Amino acid sequence: MDDPLYEHMLPERTTRLEVLIIFFRNYIAMLYEEADLYATSERLEAVALVFRSERAGVSRFSHAKYLYRIACAIIKSIPMCRYISFHQFLRGLSTLNSMSSAWISELNEQDYIHLDMLVVQPQCRGQGFVSQLMRPLLSECDARGIPCTLETHNPSNISLYGHYGFEVVDTIPMPGNSVSQQYCMVYRPNK
Repeated sequence: MDDPLYEHMLPERTTRLEVLIIFFRNYIAMLYEEADLYATSERLEAVALVFRSERAGVSRFSHAKYLYRIACAIIKSIPMCRYISFHQFLRGLSTLNSMSSAWISELNEQDYIHLDMLVVQPQCRGQGFVSQLMRPLLSECDARGIPCTLETHNPSNISLYGHYGFEVVDTIPMPGNSVSQQYCMVYRPNK
């Protein structure tokens, strides 16, 4: 919720919360077939959405199916317009598209795991919940010999992810904001 990307797109906190509830519900549904949702416990101190490339498929049919799910997610997200203008909705789609995970294709990796989202409740930060989610994920990457990718818009997260072996491989400027950017990071498996 306090991610610089979302703060840039939706500066007013109450509006941001209402819009992000709709957005994340549809985003998770869109990725459901290719992703897993992990939580530290039933109390949901920390939650991670993990995309698995091997589930995406490479056929034209798989790609068409994915595009169809994107279109459905966009249509289902139109109720956001109760809180923002239709122009803001379209601008948000454009911003999200420009800040996408398309950079991963440049890595020329067969399979990879993408840490799409990692959220820790504010009152639970600094208590080891990130490690509870990261260690098994990165152990799987090591065992399978595949990289793990992620993006963050928060510069302070670079050292957090760096602690786990992630390195910044690219930065993408945030449209309409000369200061903020997306940091594209990769964890390479230990061989």
